[in-house]
Amino acid sequence: MTFDARESSTAQGQPVRLYSFSRGVMRWLYCSADRDISIGTQVYRAVRGGVSDPGIRITGDARSDRFEITGPADLSVAQLWRAGQPSNEVALTVFDMHYGDNDPVFALAGRVSSVNWPALDRCRIVCVSRDAEMAEPGLTDPYSRTCTAVLGDPRCGVDLNPLRVDAQIQSIDGIAVYSADVTGYPDGWFTGGYIEWPIGSGEFDRRFIEAHSSTQLKLLGGTAGVPVSGSLRVYPGCDFLFGTCTSKFGNGDRFRGIPNLEGRSPFDGNAVW
Repeated sequence: MTFDARESSTAQGQPVRLYSFSRGVMRWLYCSADRDISIGTQVYRAVRGGVSDPGIRITGDARSDRFEITGPADLSVAQLWRAGQPSNEVALTVFDMHYGDNDPVFALAGRVSSVNWPALDRCRIVCVSRDAEMAEPGLTDPYSRTCTAVLGDPRCGVDLNPLRVDAQIQSIDGIAVYSADVTGYPDGWFTGGYIEWPIGSGEFDRRFIEAHSSTQLKLLGGTAGVPVSGSLRVYPGCDFLFGTCTSKFGNGDRFRGIPNLEGRSPFDGNAVW
């Protein structure tokens, strides 16, 4: 029988929901069944305690349309949030099928926005659908003395790879990472930049640098989740001022701010400007 036929039948339906989480090439596959489900070369795992959701809602309201998945507290994909928000997006694709079929039907696409543990033995994964994302307001690009680009993005154009410093971790103290490999740079060189470290499968986690002084890299949010030894990639930061853009990165031609912007608005109601 087809999916539609079993979906509309009186007693032939055996619904199963498939959940596919992904970050880069990393995959976490789960199903709502009581046994593993194989689709082609992929195996959607059944976990002890079960994985479930209250259903997909499409109301037009982003908060009401949040898709929540409940699973055991030790669910592998949820552990990415134990030390804080992952650096890169974790995408979710949901499929529906009936047990015995091999033809899952697409149901929802989105991303994981947060994870919490409402009980010692349960986790709740909150997801936002792509439809809800499109209703979110976009960023504005205002007139500003500072640059409105992000260092290293296509609008900025600076290639950060030649500026990267490969550093060995000497110690961490919960607030900062210490490495002798950053002492050759003036204090503040890495302030506003970030560190990153490998987590496997070509993926990296990152943490932004709040302040740099001598061997110390003070991290925004502390060092939870940062390895206590090994190597880091350290990237410089920018204060988005024209002088820094020119002297530090030689990128003044692509500066997106207006350094000589008048301090008063011509629309402040004063006839004399």
